[in-house]
Amino acid sequence: MLSWLTDQPVVVGLGVVVLMLADWMLTVAQERERSLHYSEHYQSYPVDTIEGNPAFREAVAARRVINPRHLIAAMVVGAVVGLAMEITSASVHEPLIGYCWGLFLIVCSQHLSNLIGYRAARRGVYGKLWLHLRTGYITQAGRYFSLTLLLLVLAAASRSPFIYGVTLAGLTSSIRQLVWIRKVPADDAGDPRPAGA
Repeated sequence: MLSWLTDQPVVVGLGVVVLMLADWMLTVAQERERSLHYSEHYQSYPVDTIEGNPAFREAVAARRVINPRHLIAAMVVGAVVGLAMEITSASVHEPLIGYCWGLFLIVCSQHLSNLIGYRAARRGVYGKLWLHLRTGYITQAGRYFSLTLLLLVLAAASRSPFIYGVTLAGLTSSIRQLVWIRKVPADDAGDPRPAGA
């Protein structure tokens, strides 16, 4: 299938759009579950959010199923990926597909994991956790980095250019979390804690 995909830039670009929309829908579903049930047990501060990307936090908090800004971004990214497939050498197509699809497959799998955990937390979870947003970013970066190590072993064992691309996507995802940390004020010992913490 990969050999077929390397000659299908439109399909690869559409795949990116579909994966980005799936990411969005899973984010909204996760926020819905969190706000209905899991928020009794979990809250982040100084911003209470599950959305890592600051540009989309407001739309996620509003649980907008259709977000024009995200939809436009998905179409633009899909078009750019399709164009990149057209203008680059065939030798980079497999890792490019692995990277582009891997970015969203990895985040979608994380959303599914969180969503299952949130639903499971409807029963048998007591108390409340306040988690500083920086701590959340570091935790998520660690998850992505540990996945990257697994993917690196698989890439070395398989010598698959596609898996090399997915591995790079995992590393990029980890680094992205660390970049976003810079936009969140540090949690100093003197900072006020959330009410009830």
